[in-house]
Amino acid sequence: MRIGADYYPEHWDRDRWKTDAQMMVEANIKLIRVGEFAWSLYEPEENRYDFSWMDEVLDFFHQYGIKVVLCTPSATPPKWMADKYPEIYQEDIHGNPKIFGTRKHYCFNSGIYREKTRKMVEQIASHYGTHPALEAWQADNELGWANTTRCYCSKCAEKFRNWLKNKYGSIDCLNKKYGTVFWSQIYNSFDEVIIPKAGACYDTCHDTQGQNPGLLLDYYRFSSDSVISFMDETVQVIRTYSSKPITTNMLDASINSGTGIDYYKMSEKLDFVSYDNYIEFQWGIAEAAGVSKDHALMRSYKKQPYWVMEEQSGPCGWSKMGPTPTPGKLRLWTYQSVANGADTVVYFRWRACPFGTEENWHGILNHDGKPNRRLEEISRVGNEMERLSRIYGALQPKARVAIIKSFDCEWSHSIHRHVEGFDYDKLLYCFYKPFYEMGMAVDFVRPGEDLKNYSLVLAPGLVMLNNIEKENLTEYVRQGGNLLITFRSGIKDSYNNMLMDTVPGSLKELTGTRVHDYDPQFQKQTRVSTVFGEGKASLWCDIITPDTAECLGIYIDDFYTGKTCFTRNAFGEGKVYYLGCDLDEEGMVRLTKYLGKAAGLPVHLYAIRGVETVEVSDGKNNALFILNHNAYPVVTAIDGNCKEMFSGQSVKDTICLEPYGVVLLDRMDLGKA
Repeated sequence: MRIGADYYPEHWDRDRWKTDAQMMVEANIKLIRVGEFAWSLYEPEENRYDFSWMDEVLDFFHQYGIKVVLCTPSATPPKWMADKYPEIYQEDIHGNPKIFGTRKHYCFNSGIYREKTRKMVEQIASHYGTHPALEAWQADNELGWANTTRCYCSKCAEKFRNWLKNKYGSIDCLNKKYGTVFWSQIYNSFDEVIIPKAGACYDTCHDTQGQNPGLLLDYYRFSSDSVISFMDETVQVIRTYSSKPITTNMLDASINSGTGIDYYKMSEKLDFVSYDNYIEFQWGIAEAAGVSKDHALMRSYKKQPYWVMEEQSGPCGWSKMGPTPTPGKLRLWTYQSVANGADTVVYFRWRACPFGTEENWHGILNHDGKPNRRLEEISRVGNEMERLSRIYGALQPKARVAIIKSFDCEWSHSIHRHVEGFDYDKLLYCFYKPFYEMGMAVDFVRPGEDLKNYSLVLAPGLVMLNNIEKENLTEYVRQGGNLLITFRSGIKDSYNNMLMDTVPGSLKELTGTRVHDYDPQFQKQTRVSTVFGEGKASLWCDIITPDTAECLGIYIDDFYTGKTCFTRNAFGEGKVYYLGCDLDEEGMVRLTKYLGKAAGLPVHLYAIRGVETVEVSDGKNNALFILNHNAYPVVTAIDGNCKEMFSGQSVKDTICLEPYGVVLLDRMDLGKA
């Protein structure tokens, strides 16, 4: 466990570096991240390189024992390159170039930009690959940020057509899979296939652009593959010259999410996962449960410890700022990261910059660079982690519940949202939040992933799955697992076409149900009565006919009063639940308690609104984090005799947490007394 800071030595006079380094050492800041926007300093003119400034940076901070995460600078191509090679620019969905002046304005499929990036990365990696200060590498920065995953230029069109040729083999096959007979869209060759730019229906039909759903889904897949391929070229170049681990900072967060990149696939190319965690800023304020879900996602992509590469450290925004973090929140947010599986937390940024787009984005220090209460709070965290790291290894939650997340499903749902208000990510969150509030850790998994270690698996909105994934779920249940499937699952093929089968389509046998009728809840609500109590649906109602399943809930409104909404089907040694509707928040809480009890999961005693509890282990030692996200103190029950690891005091039965307080409990009978 350790902390770091994102640092921009190029923004400050060199005589300031010593002051910063000394303050970092005093705060137990162990590492800095540098260089992600520095291309124009490395290569001020084409093929003229200058590494002297970064040489000085690495050598200087190495003297203070501060490690360095070195970034490749491809997020910001320099002006000379944009002027000489305008073909590197991205084009938006309307065909307009994303011009110079901000960042991320390059096309991932630009041959010249890939060539220039490879050459730059080779220069940096060969120069610094064995430097003693080097801790890790970061490839690019926030790939896919600001809707830049999907480019609509001619280069992407050519690459996409080749991608389709490799996938479908013949244009007749593509026409059949896409159903291009609809609206006279039949293609005579791959050269005719379009990329789905804004067409005549764009922005006229609410949130759908009206293009062929198979074409759209394939373009989303292709675009994700393009970003991953671009990043992997950087990764492979680095590996030629350096043995240090490589990551990239992801953006799968409650407020700042939806990059259009398949992070499962991206994570396969990386040594460890990292992401950027902003909780209260210009663009919104996240719920504590939502931030916990983000951490669970990061932990789940590789099922190993991850980093927070940018952790909020002050009031931030571009044109406007969000609130100043209340005293105690920086510490709370840091330990929320650690409790959920992060072993390194890097604060963005060390000091607020006086110029540029992010001059309102405050860091640990304000513009004046002087010590303040935020530095004092973070210094406390640094000292605590220094002590805890001598006791614990990387702490990880042990989850017995899993939620299936599929990027294919996410993209399919974004193309056709079924009913006003439907959002796949929000649906996943609705299932995550009650378990969070009960203190049960949750992993996210692919539908084809090994599920045998989970007592309960939830599959919300699993709109499509292939035969291998279907068999994986079937085998999980057959061997005694408990699986929940919801409305809008199993109804499409992998080409984004509706199955010509009774809902829930490919999952009909597993659920033991048929759905001949359904009611999108457009500007209406429908009440339900179930074995776990009452609730309200406001998105969707499947009117279920049980076959082998038994009815566990019915609708009590509308023309389908008395019809089934919730079922359980015995299958092999396990059980499959089918929920035909969404539920209000209270209904979701009751449902998850019912499912948890049925799966043999404990409901913890510490469940207090606004208090997060996470059981963790480093493989040898077990402990419990309790985090108070409330602005007031709370008293919570604890089980047995414990040692509170921050204070060193022994506690029994109950413990009091201050506003935004954190405790780490270790059972005394495990030898930590």
